[in-house]
Formats: sequence, structure tokens, C-alpha cells
Amino acid sequence: MKKNLIINSEICDARKIKEEHYAGYEQIMLNAEILLVNDHSKEVFHRLPLTENVEIILEVEEDAEFSTVNGDYEITGGMAVKKNSVLLVNGNLRIGQGTQELLKQYKTIQVNGSIRCPRSMAAFLDNIQVNGATVMIPDDCIELKDDFEMDSYFHLRAKENGVYFANKRVKILDTKIDTELLKKKNVHFITKSVLTREELIPEVIGMFDENTELQVVPVGYAYVKEDAVLNEALVAKYGNTLYIDGSLTLDKNSTPWLEKIEQLYVAGDVSLLSSQVEAFRSLEAEYKELVIVKGKMVKNTPLLTVDRKMLELAEDGVTVKNCARLNIKKDVLPETILEKLQIINCASVQCSPEQKSAVQMVGKHIASISDGENKGESGGILGTLKNLAESKMINAEKYSL
Repeated sequence: MKKNLIINSEICDARKIKEEHYAGYEQIMLNAEILLVNDHSKEVFHRLPLTENVEIILEVEEDAEFSTVNGDYEITGGMAVKKNSVLLVNGNLRIGQGTQELLKQYKTIQVNGSIRCPRSMAAFLDNIQVNGATVMIPDDCIELKDDFEMDSYFHLRAKENGVYFANKRVKILDTKIDTELLKKKNVHFITKSVLTREELIPEVIGMFDENTELQVVPVGYAYVKEDAVLNEALVAKYGNTLYIDGSLTLDKNSTPWLEKIEQLYVAGDVSLLSSQVEAFRSLEAEYKELVIVKGKMVKNTPLLTVDRKMLELAEDGVTVKNCARLNIKKDVLPETILEKLQIINCASVQCSPEQKSAVQMVGKHIASISDGENKGESGGILGTLKNLAESKMINAEKYSL
């Protein structure tokens, strides 16, 4: 038998652990998201050479039922659940109306996602741990998409005295919608925000509560429903008076089109080159934030590697935005990073120790910068065990000791 044991598991069930199976190891490292224990396993753990790296420890009786769901899951009144059950949902959980007695059967529910449930069920969620948002739906409402855009046939489908719920926003933009018919049907919406055209405000304002935020597309503005780049195609399709319901990006080809724009509203940020700032500000546009970027923009990518050749070929530099992981090759000098690289909204940047200070200078909203000095180490005994040749390693989604 090898001297050391490393167990990597999303869920580790230790309730029936047999001490004699593990007593011969010199070191045991247990890495798990969830560890199930009881009085028996806790006693055994104290006698073993065990180091735990666990996010959640749950004390559960040996006969309690444990189940895992990878994906969305719904708890409804017709289900049967054993007392003191444990449920892990790797997805979103929907809780049905009138399931309070069913929820009491669970010892705990862990949700790696969001929860949606009727507001009347809010008092019965004490045994639920959630990593995401909890959405309370008003009782007796008809649920719509979180960001709901009304089409030109909705007035025909809408129910008499119907109360509709959209968690984020309702958009009423199509002028073909018969708002008079909606008012006759006494249709009402519960939501945080409504986006509508200025000319429709008198018709739709009564369908919303007074505390609903009002977003208005002014008369004469063309509505652009998502992020956009200022170029010939955008102006050809929508004209020169724009309401952009997202962010706007300007690259080096956008400059001649700035003078074509007459009026501009941008709900999000505007990203542009330093040489375009003066001309853009002369538009007196409305926007959330002005972000000055370097040269070519690379965005919304899970993994990107930047090397010296990439930056040399980019005359005005490179801006990396919304990247999950960015690797910077060692051949990139710190001076080149300062001159030609910009990093915005990146979860992780991998670089050399010599590059780290330059990355910090050109970075904005970076969650983690790793310079490789602690490569291969996770701290303490884990780093030691990983480098031991005589270690047995077990990798499993669910493992029972």
C-alpha cells in the first residue's frame, strides 16, 4: 500500500467509514465540496492522519437519503421525500406552491444556482443554502421571461385581469401592440423596470406600479437591442439617431462614422480609442461610462494567450476584455505590456514575476494575478502530498469512505 492518500471528490460520504481501511496511511488529504459526516465518522477522523479541505460539512444520519441533481430541478407537491434527506442541485431550483410540508422533510438543500419560488413560500426556505439569487414570484402571477419583450400579438393572448411578473424588465416597443385592448383587459405587470417608447407612455403607464423604473426611448430614436460596434453596417441599418440597449464599441474604423451620428444614448459603457475621445464627447451622448482602450479589442473569450508577436503586430496595442483566463508569455517585456496591453474584467491572469507589476498597472477588475512563484502549491500539506511519488490518488464525483 502507498504511504499517502489523496481524495478529490465533489461529494464525499464518510458516514460508513471503516477505520481499518485507512489507518495504514501516513497522510490522508481529503478535498471535497461537500462532506457528509455523523458521530461515528467524526470519531474515526480524530484518530486518522487526516487533513480536510472542504467547503461544506453536513452532519447527516446514516440512513438519511442523499441525492444529487446536475441541472435544473423542481420541487412539486406530488413528490415523495424521506425525512432528513439531503439534496444537492448543480443548477437552478424551482419550488412549487404549497410544498412547505415537503420542504420540512429535507435536512438541507444546497443549490449551486438560483432559486425561484412563490412569495408565500419565503418563510419555508430556512434549510436551503443558495449560491445564486433568490427570486420571489408574487402569488397568482403569470410568470414571463426575466427580460420580457412584448411582441405584436401579446394583446391577443393576454388574459382578462391578468397579472404578469417579469423579474427584471418589461419592454413595450412595438407600435403595432394594441395598448387600448390591453387596458380594456385590465392587464397589469409587476417588474423592476419598463422600457417603452416616449409616444407610448400615456398608454402603458397605468399597467405598472408607481415604483417601477421607467426607461424611455425618445421620439425619433432607433432602438438597438444589444451591444453594438459603430460602423457602416450599424448606421445603414438604424440611421444616425440611436438608442443602444447595451454597450457601444468604437475601433479604428469607427472614426469616420462619428460625424454621421446626430443623437446617441447608450445604456451601457462606451469603449473607444484615445484619439476618438474629443470627437465622441462633442456628440453630447448619454452613456454609463467612457472606457478608453488600446488598439484592437479581444473580448468575451474563455482563454487567451498573449505573446510578443501579437503585440508587435498590433500597431495601437491590444485590449483584452471579459476574458476568463489570460496567459502572458515570458517573451513579452514589462515595458511592452505598459505600452501596448490593456486588461479589463478578467478572472485570472497568468504571468511571470517580472511582468506582474506591469499587469497590475494596465489591469482593471482582475480577480486574480498569478506570477508562478507558488506554482504547484496549494498551501501546507496539500502541496507536499501532490509532489510525493508514493501517493494514491482517487478522483470521483461522488465517493464513499
